[in-house]
Parts: sequence; C-alpha cells; structure tokens
Amino acid sequence: MAAVRGQALYKQVAREMRKAIARGTWRPGEQIPTEDKLTALYQVSRPTVRQAVAELRADGLLDVQQGRGTFVRGPQPEPEATILVERTVLCFGDQYHCPAGWHDAEEPTVYRVRLEPSAAELLNTEEGEAAYLVQRLYTHESSGIRARYTALLPMEQITGTLLAHQPEVFNTDAYAALAAAHGAIEWREGVSARMPNPDERAALHVPEGVPVLVSQRITQTQQDVKPLMLETLTMTAGATQLTITHRPVIR
Repeated sequence: MAAVRGQALYKQVAREMRKAIARGTWRPGEQIPTEDKLTALYQVSRPTVRQAVAELRADGLLDVQQGRGTFVRGPQPEPEATILVERTVLCFGDQYHCPAGWHDAEEPTVYRVRLEPSAAELLNTEEGEAAYLVQRLYTHESSGIRARYTALLPMEQITGTLLAHQPEVFNTDAYAALAAAHGAIEWREGVSARMPNPDERAALHVPEGVPVLVSQRITQTQQDVKPLMLETLTMTAGATQLTITHRPVIR
C-alpha cells in the first residue's frame, strides 16, 4: 500500500479495503481476511486495522458477526413504500381510541417488577417501586412490520382499578381506568433512534445495519402532571414514518 502524506493511516487502509470490495476481491457474503492477515497485508498495526474495519462497518460495507468474523455485506433491498405508523389517541368523553391496524403476534405476558432508575425517573417515583410490566409483540396488518410494546404500571397508581387485576388490557382501557381513578389525563411522548440489540433484531425482523425507532409515551394527570403509566413501542426505522397526535377531549 502506497502511503499518502497528510491522511490518517487507517483511512488509507479503509480506502484499499473499499477497492478490494469494489473489484470483487472480497465478494458480498464472503468473510474478509483475519485481523492478523490484514495487518500483514497492509503492514500496519492492529489498532489501525480495527479503525479501518469500524469505518467500513459504519458505511454499511461490512458486517461483524460475533464469534464468526467480518463479512462483506450484500446489497440491501429497497423498501417498496414508506410505512405510516400512527401513534394517535382520540378522546370521546370517557372513551379512548387508538388507530386500528395492529394485532397481537403472541399472547401478552405480565411480570411483577421493581422499577429501574431510568423508568423511575420518567415516572417521577422511587427506584425499586413495585410495578406491573406488560409485554406485547404486535404485527402491523397492512405492512407486516412487527413492534415490541411494553407498559409499566406502578402499583401505587393502579390500586383499586381494573389494572390491579387485569394489567394486560389494551392501552385504551388502561387510559379509561386511570382517568376514572385520577381525573383528566394527558400524554407526552418522545421518539429516539438507536441500533437494536440481537434479541430485538430477531423478534422484530430488523435487517442488519438498520436502526429501530423507540417511542415512549407517558400518561399523566392534567391537573398536577403526575405520571401514571409508561409505554414504550419499538419498531424498525427502515422506511417507517411515525406520526403522533394527541387530540383534546371531545364532549
């Protein structure tokens, strides 16, 4: 490899590796040489090779598979169309409605848990407080995409309500139960993106290199803004357009 003055060495190695992929020396789906072989091939150190591999991985050219090695990624299929996912709550008196179009891919599961620090902070309560954790796996009927849903219900907020005995009810019924116990409710919601963990990739059928969208909704009282429930929806970010609308109560 001919050195280029003024350019970081790992970038020069990355450039040569790109050439090897472009000319077919390393074909899609094929494992590239080991780290030892690459250091000998380019006459550089291990850290330099690792930086070059990291750059090509970030560019979507390489796929590092734990315990197997590093492989050249094949062409990724283009999505046919943008998938519109609505996170909408409609209120009609004491009735709550969310858009249809999702159905359970599996039976929901319910666990008794203690709130971890991040969840306790969002719910404005103490770490270790008792709560129900409801987990669901949804499938979107029109597109077939999958989404993982969780709801955290602090015990102190659901005592004496339907949720104390049936925490697995759909969120619209949960909203009604919370409003009946605590008065008028409202929502705040935030969306972020990150790379999925292996379990999420498998459950949600997320392609390699594609991030997930994470939407977190807090149901809270209107009067004193007290958090009552934390919902999290996780789905592939590939070709997904997420819209959020919380409409006022219609009497």
